[in-house]
Amino acid sequence: MNVLSTLSQVGRYVGSCGREKIGTSNSGIRRAITFADSIFVVMVLLIPQLVLQIINLSVPSVRMGSVEILEGEGHYTCESRAGPYVPIVGIVLAAIPFGISLLINIESKGIPDKFRELDDIVASMASSFWMLLATLPTVGMIGQTQPNARAYLLAASVLSFVLPLSYNIAQARLQNVTSTGMARGNTNSKQGSSIQRQTKRTSSDLSSSSRSGKVQDDPQILQAAEETAVMGKMFGTMGSTSKAVAMNQDILTLFKVEGDDFSWEATFTLPEIHSLGPKSLEVVVKTLMGSSRLWLSIFFSNPDNEEAKRRCVKCCMDALDIFDRAPAKKELSDRSVIFPAYSFMNAIAKTMTYVPPNNMSREEFEKTLAENFVKETHYQQYHQCRALAFQADVMKKFGKYEDALSVIDEMKSIYDPQLHSRVLVKEYVTDQCSDLVAASTFWLHHFGRNDEALRFCDQVVGTMLPEIESTELVTKLTILVPICRTLANQRQTSAAEKALELFKTHVSDPATLAGKKAHPSMSMCVPIMIILKCCSSEGDAYADLSTDVAYMLNRNDPAWFETTSLTYFDAAWSTICAEACLCLAKMTGCISHDESSALIKEGLKCLEESANTLEKEDGTIVNSMAHSYHSHTLSELENLSAPV
Repeated sequence: MNVLSTLSQVGRYVGSCGREKIGTSNSGIRRAITFADSIFVVMVLLIPQLVLQIINLSVPSVRMGSVEILEGEGHYTCESRAGPYVPIVGIVLAAIPFGISLLINIESKGIPDKFRELDDIVASMASSFWMLLATLPTVGMIGQTQPNARAYLLAASVLSFVLPLSYNIAQARLQNVTSTGMARGNTNSKQGSSIQRQTKRTSSDLSSSSRSGKVQDDPQILQAAEETAVMGKMFGTMGSTSKAVAMNQDILTLFKVEGDDFSWEATFTLPEIHSLGPKSLEVVVKTLMGSSRLWLSIFFSNPDNEEAKRRCVKCCMDALDIFDRAPAKKELSDRSVIFPAYSFMNAIAKTMTYVPPNNMSREEFEKTLAENFVKETHYQQYHQCRALAFQADVMKKFGKYEDALSVIDEMKSIYDPQLHSRVLVKEYVTDQCSDLVAASTFWLHHFGRNDEALRFCDQVVGTMLPEIESTELVTKLTILVPICRTLANQRQTSAAEKALELFKTHVSDPATLAGKKAHPSMSMCVPIMIILKCCSSEGDAYADLSTDVAYMLNRNDPAWFETTSLTYFDAAWSTICAEACLCLAKMTGCISHDESSALIKEGLKCLEESANTLEKEDGTIVNSMAHSYHSHTLSELENLSAPV
């Protein structure tokens, strides 16, 4: 016991030395766990085992003794005279550290998940359990007959307590530290080979990303930044603001392309800003804003520290500037990461003196700041745009076109294609806002608001169509069909030619080039192209006329075309095909009489099919606009088929 007392005194002495090194400010990670506390915990966990072993050695009734296991064979083993009770107590004491580790790793408020190892500990215990389940029964079965095997199994049982923990926790942490170090490089030494490898990799990524237009995030750097951010948060929680600032500087250094340390004064170059991926941009902005608040805390603690004040303002301005110039912000579906920067800069502008960037006046800078903040919050309104598009679509579905047009007007007051279109596709798969605006052009034309319909056509073609990826052929088909129908119905050759060129350039030719890889709905292009070619040809023959006639007389479209066309184009597909037959049949000077008669017959057959689609058994009209289109096409076909 004297030995234990001495060890305790040594531990407390070492701990007191640790406190003296730390100082009275209680700053740093030692504020929460001192070296003395660590020694004390270790001693507390060791004392029960030490006491048990001392009892085994000193008390005769439980002392280990040599026992011959095979009489006359000369094989001996050590056994306790107390029976199995002492080993059981030893096992219980050995399990105590497991229990304590589980207890301190249970999720609790204020402790980052990175510092919890509950899952690893549970996995280690499971491994130990299965190992013990395999070894201990075997030990019991072989008894003393095989001493070497018994000793091996007992050793494996003991190691099963240690090795799983070493593998699941120690080895994983060591690997994590190694990978983090490779990602961060040696920020204090420019000679580190890892940072050189990272610099070369990042520079090549920058050049390739610039050509493709999209920058990919580096998972290794993001992981390193996350680990460092956890440590920075812990330092900040414990009051060590300067160390938290240093951690943030390490995070920002990870995203420097040229391998230099991040400087609060120089910040990031334009190529480095362009090399940031979406998640990297979020990390940089959040880190700069966190640093700005930390510098503000340092300034408040010492109002004479002008450097802290200057860096507080600069970090916030840098966050705003980087976000504004980073191309990756277009890939973010949620831009709220920059909102705190605007709010914080507003607070700085009201309470502190500062120098605006680029020789701007304070009035001009703050006015621009407010306008940009409004613009960024406007970006977040894409969810409302999508909701209004949904509302208009429902109204259209039930025939309330005028109400749907009113909702679309409201949606257009918010919707900005350049700002919202791509993020809507990313979030909702399609941009239904542009779909509805395009569809409304034909509605307006149908209701006699032709000038407004043409103005909408120009808006869709000029501002919405360029935002659609060239590979999104189905989306372009959905948007351009109502536009082209509206233009073709102007009965002006120039408008029909414009419609033909639009559809051919953006839909028909790319679909032909894609071949079998194109979506099945791309076969809708042929009848629509026939209508546009006939309207723009003024009755004259055009290339592939005979091919188009043969196609319409022998087409075999999927059944789902009928309802899909009705849903998206407000026209039954069979009616569109009937119009294509009508347009070809009108070209009497270019095709034979038999072909013209066959086309009229095919058109009337199509209209019979569309009549079944558009009218229910009780005579109710499914879609009034589609039915009007059907009736008009039927009237023209009947007039064309009537004998002269």
